[in-house]
Amino acid sequence: MKNAVTILILCALFVSCASFCQPRALASGAEVAPSATLTLIGHASVKIKTSSGAVIYIDPYHPGDYSEGADLILVSHEHSDHNKVALVTQNEGCLLLRTRKTINPDGSYNMFEHMGVTVEPFPAANKNHKRDQINGYLLGFDGLVVYFASDTDKISEMESLAPRNVDYALLPIDGQYNMGAQEAMQCAALIGARHNIPMHFFSADPAAFRPENLLFIPYGESVALGGE
Repeated sequence: MKNAVTILILCALFVSCASFCQPRALASGAEVAPSATLTLIGHASVKIKTSSGAVIYIDPYHPGDYSEGADLILVSHEHSDHNKVALVTQNEGCLLLRTRKTINPDGSYNMFEHMGVTVEPFPAANKNHKRDQINGYLLGFDGLVVYFASDTDKISEMESLAPRNVDYALLPIDGQYNMGAQEAMQCAALIGARHNIPMHFFSADPAAFRPENLLFIPYGESVALGGE
């Protein structure tokens, strides 16, 4: 009889321990949500994938991986190193935005929302790029703000980005058709983004771009967005 009681007690303890010791994620059925990602394909060509799976391409041009279909394509201007839309397969319902849709004749901008992504055109300009023919982009998704400066020098409007709590700022640093690394560092200081990403190198040395909160992404590489 004693042996039977002992066996029953041990069985009860085993069942209790097995239930208690399961990993929390399995016990609750919870899964880790996927992170948004950003890929610097090269030059000013960028791919972003939101946590919900929406795929965004900005200024397709540089050789790289465009195999994933696009839900949103942004072309900042019509220079040939920014507008190779044919590289990208468009998913059904894909939204393609070029300056004829984003910039109005009076110089104002049109905002868009698509698949959980807000798209706000932002001024860009220098001697090689007229304001009415180019714009940068502020993208909002997954609680993040990404600023794509496009081809530009430092402009006064960048000061307005400081209160926008930009998480990721992509800035050109070539010093040939746009500002160089030193001026781009001034822009980074104005904007105050959590992460500053150099792009559009040409022959410039990306190591010359040394702002606070530098995030260097080699061409073709990806980073997870969010967190610190």
